[in-house]
Amino acid sequence: MLPVHLDLSNKRVLIVGGGPIATRRANALSGEHCELTIISPDICDDMANLIDTHQLQWKQRKVVAEDLEDVFFIVAATNDPSVNEWIAQTALPHQLVNCVSQSELGSVMMPKVVKAGRVTVSVSTSGASPARTKQLADAIESMLEHEDIEALDALYVERKKRQRKSR
Repeated sequence: MLPVHLDLSNKRVLIVGGGPIATRRANALSGEHCELTIISPDICDDMANLIDTHQLQWKQRKVVAEDLEDVFFIVAATNDPSVNEWIAQTALPHQLVNCVSQSELGSVMMPKVVKAGRVTVSVSTSGASPARTKQLADAIESMLEHEDIEALDALYVERKKRQRKSR
């Protein structure tokens, strides 16, 4: 898979599921300025807090085919692999799908993301070990120095100035 960073601003994103994995996906996506909807008959306490904090839309029911229409990115994160498989198979070819129970059924994987200032690092073990992915991301995060972040911010400002002058 090719790692890319997506701009999800104003895109419709759907998470189907209300447990811990769905909550982690919702937490990762909630800061992306997307139109995020959660569909699940039940949700865990952490998901309820996330929905309240970020004022996300929650449809308290099972997913139906119409829910997938006009959605840019779909996360199939239920505790039922057959539902996740149905979602992946029902999605249209142009839709991005992350299937948590069987990553090979989806078209994208969601890596662990480390952000510090203008630095964004994606870490994935391609589904081999989520625990190891977290360890690697933590190690990378500990390597990022505050001075480097500040220097990159200054370089960004300088680059934008040069770009404006060259126009």
